Formats: sequence, C-alpha cells, structure tokens
Amino acid sequence: MPYAAAQQHTAGAADGAALFQTYCAYCHGSHGEGGRGADLTTGEYQHGSSDNDLFSTIRYGVRGTEMPATGVNDDEAWKLVAFVKSIGSQGAKEVAPGDAGAGKQVYARSGCASCHSIDKQGGAIGPDLSDVGRRRNLKYIEESIVKPDADIPVQYRAIQVVTKSGQTINGIRLNEDDISIQVRDLDDNLRSFLKADIREIRHDKPSLMPSYTSLSRKDLDDLVSYLHSLRGAQ
Repeated sequence: MPYAAAQQHTAGAADGAALFQTYCAYCHGSHGEGGRGADLTTGEYQHGSSDNDLFSTIRYGVRGTEMPATGVNDDEAWKLVAFVKSIGSQGAKEVAPGDAGAGKQVYARSGCASCHSIDKQGGAIGPDLSDVGRRRNLKYIEESIVKPDADIPVQYRAIQVVTKSGQTINGIRLNEDDISIQVRDLDDNLRSFLKADIREIRHDKPSLMPSYTSLSRKDLDDLVSYLHSLRGAQ
C-alpha cells in the first residue's frame, strides 16, 4: 500500500534523482527542464500537482498521451514524486548574497532583455526568467551566467542554417520534419525553410548566450540576487 503523502519521502528525493535519470530524463531533460516531455521545474502540472496526482501520473502514466507508466514500484514512485516536487521549488529557501535592486540594473545594462523575457517583456531567444528564482537554485543561476554551455534546454540549443543561395541564419530550432525546418533567428523573427533550399544545417555551438565572466564579483552577486528574486505570479 503506498504512503499517504510524498512528504513522508522527502529524504528519498536523492534516490528519486537517480531514478529520474533512469526513467524520466530522456523526455523531461536531465534537470527536468523539459524537451519531448513537459518542463517539470514550474511546480504546476497539467494532470494535477498534488502528491497523489503526481504519484498516479508517474506510476500509471496518462492515457491518450505520450506519458507512459514508468515501470517503477510504489516506493520508487513516491521517491520520484519527492524529487519532482523538489525541482519545482529549488531556489525557494535559499538566501542570495547580493543586492537584487542593483542586480536589476546589471540585467538592464548587460542587454539580457534582448534574449530573455520577464513578465512578458523582452526577447524569446532565451528562456523566460519570470520565475527562475523559484525554479533554479543559486548555483545553477550563477553557472548559467558564467558558463552558459554547461546546461542548455533542448529547445534553446543553437542552430545555423545555410541556404543554397549563401544566406546564413543563426538562431534556435523550433520545429523540423523531413521537408522543412522552422527557426527563431537572433532578431526574434520566425523563419521557415524548405530543406530542398538548404545546403547545410549546423549545430556549431550549444549556446547562443555569451559567457559573462567579465562581470565583477559584486555585479555577478547582484545579478544572481535579482534573478533569484523572480518568483513569478504568487
């Protein structure tokens, strides 16, 4: 008989992380950031966000969708629930060392809004940051700024399309099939190309985001603090 609530298995979140890599990461990303499957870092899930809902989804799958039964036992399913709940609020209890107000100014002068959006303001080349402080811990946020290639969600990996006419388009891939490919370019334009007109598709570098190693320690701490303060709609 399964436990009454996944909270009883909070200590099993570490075990759940290992199970997640085995059973879930292929579709949901190694950090739960999504890919073929849903982004699990939001803390809100289409088929229910309660412990029991998550247990049912993991244990038995969702009929009529690509989400299969996971193939784990009840105990393992609760450990996966505990892990999924933990990645949905990774940064909630941490205290950032910098000044969030000053970090907002660092964000503005560094041009971050040209690629990222906050509360629907900004670009779409990079991930939306409106609730990044709830979903990501301080270490992850800092690493994403200074080592952006360290972990990139599949949907934001860079692509370069070279047409037969000699045009080169850099951006992120939105969709692709045997006939065509759709790209969001660096100017935030949606572009579609027939593969018959393409000479080459390159995946030269995993990230379009530059490394901000030039930031001073204070500016970096302030920027991390600002991003960590973004918790989305409460």
